[in-house]
Amino acid sequence: MLELEADYKVVELEYGFDNYMKNIRDKSEQFIIKQRNIILIDVNKNGETIIEDNFVPDSLIISEFKKYITPNPTDKEMPMTIEENFQYSGKVNTHKNILILARYDKELNYEKYREIRNKFYLAYNEIRNEFSLSKFDKSLTELINSEEEEDILKWREIRQIFPVRYTESVDEK
Repeated sequence: MLELEADYKVVELEYGFDNYMKNIRDKSEQFIIKQRNIILIDVNKNGETIIEDNFVPDSLIISEFKKYITPNPTDKEMPMTIEENFQYSGKVNTHKNILILARYDKELNYEKYREIRNKFYLAYNEIRNEFSLSKFDKSLTELINSEEEEDILKWREIRQIFPVRYTESVDEK
């Protein structure tokens, strides 16, 4: 039987208080997210983490998550990629509309929630730092703290190459 991949339409907008007061609506175009570009994370009340239906021990969360957020154009099981051309980085494979959906059990201890969530952000920062070192021979910290405008532009470019589209919800079970 042929299995079709679902598509999800998303409108990306920032609707702040000022827009509310002026009754301004964002007219952003919708973009489509393929099902394989949605990374599902479940964390139960004991802090056990499941990434894409695979149990991941605490010590391996960062390395396992990095597999999903590192563009891999040859693996058809991983999120889709496209090749883009950037001013400083040149041609780079990036994800095409990746979205991270994390669901936390409402009984999860806050400290454990914070610890796990921070690992996802650490994974992004590690990937960004590795990319920065390989492309520019500078760490992210060096780029961010630099007085050179070009280094700041490189940092912004890395954020475009590896955007964080992370959303979370609380499971009321």
